[in-house]
Amino acid sequence: MRNFKIHSRFFLLVLIISSVTKLHAQDPNFSQFFSSPLTINPALTSDGESVWRAMTNIRTQTVGMGSPYSTQSFSIDGKLKKFGDDNYLGIGGMVLADRSLEGAFKSTYVNFNTAYHLSIDNKGNGLAVGLGFVSNNTRVDYASLTTDQQLSSTGFDRALPTGEPNLNPSISYSSACAGIMFTHVNDYSFLNVGVAGYRFVKSSRSLLDNNSLYVSPRYDIHADFGTTLNDDLNVTVSAIHMIQNGTSSTSFGSSLAFGLSPGQFEMDQRRMLNAGIYYRLGDAIIPYIGYTHNEVQFGLSYDVNVSSVKSGAVSTRSFEISLIYKRFSPNSTPRMGRYHSPI
Repeated sequence: MRNFKIHSRFFLLVLIISSVTKLHAQDPNFSQFFSSPLTINPALTSDGESVWRAMTNIRTQTVGMGSPYSTQSFSIDGKLKKFGDDNYLGIGGMVLADRSLEGAFKSTYVNFNTAYHLSIDNKGNGLAVGLGFVSNNTRVDYASLTTDQQLSSTGFDRALPTGEPNLNPSISYSSACAGIMFTHVNDYSFLNVGVAGYRFVKSSRSLLDNNSLYVSPRYDIHADFGTTLNDDLNVTVSAIHMIQNGTSSTSFGSSLAFGLSPGQFEMDQRRMLNAGIYYRLGDAIIPYIGYTHNEVQFGLSYDVNVSSVKSGAVSTRSFEISLIYKRFSPNSTPRMGRYHSPI
């Protein structure tokens, strides 16, 4: 069992190193993508009814007997300055961290965004343009890992050579992102359709001092639509398609929001239950359940693996939790169609 653990930990390390050096490496993303707007498009910065909002997402993925791979994010954004009733400038920031091998592997992203939201007519149509800056640092703590070459008669001796090539303990890169989004909103429905790009300039990212290896640009296409069916029932449909160096990922789905306090929407007693299902094409079916009480929203999802790529006896389990706090203006009531949405 001990030798199995040694080999599995080092094998996972090799996989992780490969993922940050190969050209087709994918960025972190969430099953609850609709609850993580700053990872999708900088034009989504400060979008919505709230004056400001804070969000956190926690995703835990376990493969077989290996160490859990976790992704955690925290973001905050809001309206910085209004220009008239419907035009405003928003700013926001996010920290996203990947962690695995019991902390031996850590990758941290820091993102700063700004977006301008412009009303283009008096019918609720608008346009949002966003710009952002992204910085990443990836670290591998080789001292906490062991290989067979370090096994001696007295146990593991980490002072012994590992027999592996020298690897950098840390790599970093910085780049830019930009996006544009069409919006439509009224009292009972909303629509967002946007496109975004990340890393328009090749970003070198190699633990092997190989400057020919880099992280490819990523492009997103996304859409969200929500509308009220009656005073206590709302439906929301969301979709995203991400492209990176010839590979792609598509997710889409819908959720229903059930009001639990009929006739109380304009009072400080807004409570609702969200239930939905999403599908990541060729990979997973994702049941989702959420609860909203006034300004606090909670979401829970689980990935049911339906991939055609069989993993034998190795099982994959992925849970995700989201928590959102939205601060509304005390002098206004949020629009019913947007408030009931899990976005």
